[in-house]
Amino acid sequence: MRINYVMLLIALGIAALSASGFYSSNSGEELRILITVGSGVTFFITLAGVLAITSQSGTSNIRVISIIFFIVFLIEHIIFSIFMRMEPYIVITGVLLLLYVLLGYAMNRALKNN
Repeated sequence: MRINYVMLLIALGIAALSASGFYSSNSGEELRILITVGSGVTFFITLAGVLAITSQSGTSNIRVISIIFFIVFLIEHIIFSIFMRMEPYIVITGVLLLLYVLLGYAMNRALKNN
């Protein structure tokens, strides 16, 4: 597995800009910082999987999973920006992020064994 650092910086920039958008669109003060940090982290991790990580075999599988989770995180953050509930946001985002990492790890491990 190789990392393209230029694309990683682009993913970081996109994640930072989208996190800034969620910060400015959210009016709830207690959830504003949480959604900003949460969206920045989740978008960066999934965009890094889409743009920056390449593998000799199975790169498309990692990209597909990353795109699916990016879309899920985007929808989730839009919903929580509107309804502004802190406890469900933390739980759902944490579970989804850990599920994404687990799937990515399992795919990487399966590709190494073949």
